[in-house]
Amino acid sequence: MYFDKLYTQNYRSVYILACKIVKDDELSKDIAQEVFLKLHRFLSDGKQLLNIEAWLSRTTYNHCLNYLRDSKKWQYSKLSESEDAENESDMNLIQDEERRQLRYCLSLLNEREQILVSLYSEGMTYKEIAEISDLRFTSVGTTLARSLAKLKKIYTHENK
Repeated sequence: MYFDKLYTQNYRSVYILACKIVKDDELSKDIAQEVFLKLHRFLSDGKQLLNIEAWLSRTTYNHCLNYLRDSKKWQYSKLSESEDAENESDMNLIQDEERRQLRYCLSLLNEREQILVSLYSEGMTYKEIAEISDLRFTSVGTTLARSLAKLKKIYTHENK
């Protein structure tokens, strides 16, 4: 009964976090299930957790990273919305090209930088980013600023 309650209370947050990182609905559902299976095994072994939400966030983050590393899909193809829709207007074509270019530049950052920028662009707070990425809260701002500066430098260099 205890596990069912944990699952019900926390599934949505685990799923949303996975969606923010891997940008795929079905995959996010799979990752959420894997995380809760791991939690069930952990609790079945008689182990205790002091902060279940933090454990779930960290485990979800790690599962997403493992998937991205294994599948090599972290390249710019999954970092933002798909380019399936073809729009005829010049303005939309320019915006699509800018998005493609930005995704490409983002793919040139290392994995940690990509994830920090992605989580920040999703509106997550520094506290949430710190919990998910295993950075100290006091380091998030500096690390993120460096990642954004690096992205800007790459983007500027690529668009000369």
